Amino acid sequence: MAKFTIEDILEEYSPDGKRSKIQRDADQPLAHGTLETEKLLSAATSDRPLPDIQSGYHHVTKKAESQEELVDIKSTISNIKAKKDAQTALNLGGSPLMREHFPTQELKREAVSYIKSGRGSYEDQKISSESYDSAVKLTPTNLEVTETMNNHKPQIREMQDSTRAKEKRRKRKHRRSVVESNYEENSITGVIPKPKPKLTEEKNSSKKKMDVLQEELPGEEDKPTSLRSMRQKSYRQMGESNHTPDNMEQVWNTLCNLRNVIFVRCIILLLLTLVSAGLEISLQAENYVLHAWTESLTARAIAGIEVGLAAIGIGVSFPTIKKGLLHIFQLHADSDSMAAIPMVIATIGALLVLIRSDALAHEMVHLYVPCALLAMFCNAIGRLFVVRRALRNCRVLSKETQKRVLSYVSQEEMAELLTRGIIHDVPIVAAVRKADALCDFLRYTYSCDMADTMCCTMTPISFIVSLVLSLFLTFVRLGTNFSLTWFCVLFSMLSLFLTACCCLASALISNLPLERESKRASNSGSALLGYQSADDFFDVNALLVDAGELFPTGSVQIAGLKMFTGAKVDEVLLDAASLAHHAGSILKGAFEDTIPDHEVLRSVDQFVCEDGLGLCGWIANRRVLFGGREMMVSHNIEGLPAKPREAKMAETEGEIVYLSVSGVLSAMFTVRITADAAIQRKMRVLKQENISLVIRCVDHCVTLHRINQLFQYPENLMKILPASMHHLFQHETSDLGCISASMTVGNEGFGAAQLLLGAKRVRRASVIGVIMQVISALLGLVLATIHIFTGAYETMTAQFFLVYHLVLTLITIMAVKIRN
Repeated sequence: MAKFTIEDILEEYSPDGKRSKIQRDADQPLAHGTLETEKLLSAATSDRPLPDIQSGYHHVTKKAESQEELVDIKSTISNIKAKKDAQTALNLGGSPLMREHFPTQELKREAVSYIKSGRGSYEDQKISSESYDSAVKLTPTNLEVTETMNNHKPQIREMQDSTRAKEKRRKRKHRRSVVESNYEENSITGVIPKPKPKLTEEKNSSKKKMDVLQEELPGEEDKPTSLRSMRQKSYRQMGESNHTPDNMEQVWNTLCNLRNVIFVRCIILLLLTLVSAGLEISLQAENYVLHAWTESLTARAIAGIEVGLAAIGIGVSFPTIKKGLLHIFQLHADSDSMAAIPMVIATIGALLVLIRSDALAHEMVHLYVPCALLAMFCNAIGRLFVVRRALRNCRVLSKETQKRVLSYVSQEEMAELLTRGIIHDVPIVAAVRKADALCDFLRYTYSCDMADTMCCTMTPISFIVSLVLSLFLTFVRLGTNFSLTWFCVLFSMLSLFLTACCCLASALISNLPLERESKRASNSGSALLGYQSADDFFDVNALLVDAGELFPTGSVQIAGLKMFTGAKVDEVLLDAASLAHHAGSILKGAFEDTIPDHEVLRSVDQFVCEDGLGLCGWIANRRVLFGGREMMVSHNIEGLPAKPREAKMAETEGEIVYLSVSGVLSAMFTVRITADAAIQRKMRVLKQENISLVIRCVDHCVTLHRINQLFQYPENLMKILPASMHHLFQHETSDLGCISASMTVGNEGFGAAQLLLGAKRVRRASVIGVIMQVISALLGLVLATIHIFTGAYETMTAQFFLVYHLVLTLITIMAVKIRN
């Protein structure tokens, strides 16, 4: 076939229109333009020339094809199609093991998305090279996890205006706005020192060592922000980061010294409170016996005694008062600030009365030092609870065992995938993971609680309101005569209002329920470090659970064994135990009674878990099947007992499990499954809290119906993961290195459920305590204001508010304990 050259093509479009070597078929003039040029180029370069009608030139002829070649091509295509159909039939009829070893190879192309490519719908694009190249290329970081997620996730466009989408955007925006405070990982006390010059740090090194015993609680900036705002950060990344484990021996010594200091402080503050309250009661009492020992005291002497008691109280609690006032100026007030302000104001008022004692003699002012000392005593009791809890948890974590921590599924897409079908809200999924070591022990122990959050708002508001009322009433009573008496009345009024709206039990409302839950957790080898634990996990609505945790040792027993076809008992038990131990079956504990030594177990190759059927694996080049009747039938195993007989045996003796070796039925096991009493109690409470269970199970005898019968747990709150999602479960429960965690789970029992329930109880009790304290503060402020405006200022004594706060504190404690 003759081909055109570039010169011939260019000569066609010459000005004179002459051509050489090219003859025209028609008398029409030659066409000029791109289309004709493309036709010529195609005809010149292609092995399949254009037809004569399209080309317009007689020398571009068709290439004759022989009939023999056509027959060979057809026969080749027929053979290829026949082989492909045979392979497809073989794949469909083969076993899962054969399909796994001999998979069909598909066309390998990049993973793309047509939905987000911007080129219209999928039907408009017609799978072609052009539409494929215009699609958006997907580059997942974890290909295995992403492929599984795509297999189980419907490919639909997300509704951007839906309530769920708005909730997600709001949560992401909130999480990005919260920045985790820096923390010195090697610090023993968990205190974050402020950046200082090197010379200053060297000069104050000895002072910092003394502050270890004085500063019991880190400041607000030292306390960790809620881990709920950090859920985007993967626990795997935290485990792989370069954390430094806590030196538990040094932490223990520090806490022991700290406990002694706080205990002595509590004793001193209690004595000071009793002496000051006794003095106040005797002054107001009409009984001669009570009033006799104070009638000889002058007003100046009484004010001097109160100033002395207050000075001792400030000296004993100086670290707390210093830190509480500092947090006020930093706009991070806490329960220390709530107790420190009345103490300072009451002491200043008593000091002014000591200078101008006639104000007290004429009953123009009152002294409120007893109420301030009582507030400091309650604050010290709360600190003592913190240290006792820290010592208890330190004792648990000091054991030389591998730690298990309670974490959460950090990726929202993964959480939705695992809980699809049982959670219709934003899924917050918790999981238990093993860790080599722990860090940030004291940081979580001293984390801020709900009372600190309440005091952060209540303290400045109460101080401003009290100051405004005090100034107004002082101006009303004494005008603008700014004398010493005027300031005595001002500070007396200010002490009155601050005492009235003081949240006396703020340090107890979270530490009391934490003390109780910490004791419960320590009895089972678990540890609930601080209120951060409750804040992290109080809203968990799903829990990843392995079936072995629901059926601990003793709840699954092998009740009977029947042999077939002359199989040996030792071989059968060894094969079954090896397969059960390799798969993590609930029968693993039952076989430990017969084969306690794991070293004699055989290795399992090419293990496969068939959903709802059983286990399959190769042991010593033999295929071993371990499952129910349906599995044996699907693998064409003969010699099974009749169905009525099997059903009767299962009803009377327990679940029936068969063992097949090399395609021959070898044994039949009778398995008895019972519910553990402790697990039943925890499952009952989990049901009340509507916590869903995502269960990984490889046994055919453990079904949702069976779990419902044993534990009376609703089936709509449970989900058994298919085998294709087991690797996702393992990904979220894999081992970690040195981890920063607020909860640790014991090695025995269903400890995760107990910790989750404890976190919810602590949260509810703290909410009730906060409500009671807010009511107490508002009611006290209203009572004080009403009495003053009605002219009953004389009745607003320290004795009145001592009784008032003691009664409200007892009511708050009772409400917290009942709710807990």
